[in-house]
Amino acid sequence: MKLIKNRYVMIGLLYVILLLLSVVLTFAYYISEKEYGISLSTGDIEITAYIKFDDLAIDEQSIYYDSLKDVLIVNTYDPDSLNYIGKLDVRLVVKASLASRLRIKLMDEWELTRTYKEDNRETVETIYHTNKESSYYPFSLLKLGVGFTPVFESDGYAYEQSLLAQGEEKEIHLVDGGDHYSVRNNVFFEESCILKLSFVIDVIQANRYVELWGLSRDFYNE
Repeated sequence: MKLIKNRYVMIGLLYVILLLLSVVLTFAYYISEKEYGISLSTGDIEITAYIKFDDLAIDEQSIYYDSLKDVLIVNTYDPDSLNYIGKLDVRLVVKASLASRLRIKLMDEWELTRTYKEDNRETVETIYHTNKESSYYPFSLLKLGVGFTPVFESDGYAYEQSLLAQGEEKEIHLVDGGDHYSVRNNVFFEESCILKLSFVIDVIQANRYVELWGLSRDFYNE
């Protein structure tokens, strides 16, 4: 296993809020059964993200990562595209040196582009979704990963319910694909729909969730 570290490279795909604990955020992927990654910082928490479209592993050099806007680019309308939403798989591996709590917020922007054939003029609009059943992220077509059953609060965060014990390494299956978005193509125009995806990951010392996150003391059922 080879871990490539570059303390000067900032990958905006995952925005890390540091509260009390320093966070190691590693953007990693698999190639030929080897693990690679870029470490952004060092500290008491290690967070590694594994992002794939089926067998296509994603890193910061991928054409599906926008380094200027710091987002993952996901095709939501064409099942044959390599970065199709139905192929998306996102997993986090978290390891803490102290007992910790974890919350995650998906920042998903759904962008519909309509190109008029007569003059090649484009219009762009943001798409909003209704709230779906519990297997989806709120107001999104993205599906929760297998075994990930967080509590969603009005602040937009998904709160992992289990305590991350000292020294424990925990895998969170964050995203397991998503639903197709239908677009139109006629004699006047054609449409495309792209999802721009990033994350906020927030880790704190386990006993500080009341004062730092504003949760009630009985929020967790442990």
